Amino acid sequence: MTSGISKACASAVLLGAATLWSTPPCSASPETGTDAAAIVATLKRATPARTPYVEVRYSGLLDRPLILRGELEYLGPGRLGKRVDSPYREQTTVADGSATVRRGERAPRTFSLGQAPELEGFLRGFSALLGGDAGALQRDFTLSASGTASNWQLRLKPRDDRLARRVQAIEVDGADGTPRCFRTHEGDGDLAILLVDSLAETKLGVRPGQGELDALCRGVAKR
Repeated sequence: MTSGISKACASAVLLGAATLWSTPPCSASPETGTDAAAIVATLKRATPARTPYVEVRYSGLLDRPLILRGELEYLGPGRLGKRVDSPYREQTTVADGSATVRRGERAPRTFSLGQAPELEGFLRGFSALLGGDAGALQRDFTLSASGTASNWQLRLKPRDDRLARRVQAIEVDGADGTPRCFRTHEGDGDLAILLVDSLAETKLGVRPGQGELDALCRGVAKR
């Protein structure tokens, strides 16, 4: 019996898998654009959930931005995957308190997240974000929001000093229940901008500017 549940929602439950950042058919819209917890709640996805991405990394050690393309995967609390398809091949999997990295045909490397508590805090927060769990997220980050329900930005600042030395802040731009971009401001001044879902197909030049990507993330520029 599916009384009170839409056909679209029932279908999503039966299928069990979803595109990571497609708007869930049975999610509620945040009541206000500046209610951070309400926005986070709309980000919850059924598992397994996947999305393509393009990541642009700005670093003082590089003469031009590094552009990566691949797929992100969310398999439930504390279980994440990231595949890089170009310009090289790499698979990273996080599960059960450890991370495994395999580059090309090399033997995989596995290490405990307990050896890097600042990394563990970052991944725990990212998992809480994908799980739509604002309470868990706020244990590791201060959480604020700006904008409106149809065009919002979340800002996460680490509470732990060790994590803050590695990650200054994470910003998420989106519309309704669908994120467009994740920006990670790193402690050494480097910046990583992750464009997801439909923005993953954006055509970029060899030197995309930060202003160009900001406009895409905020939905004010054409791809």
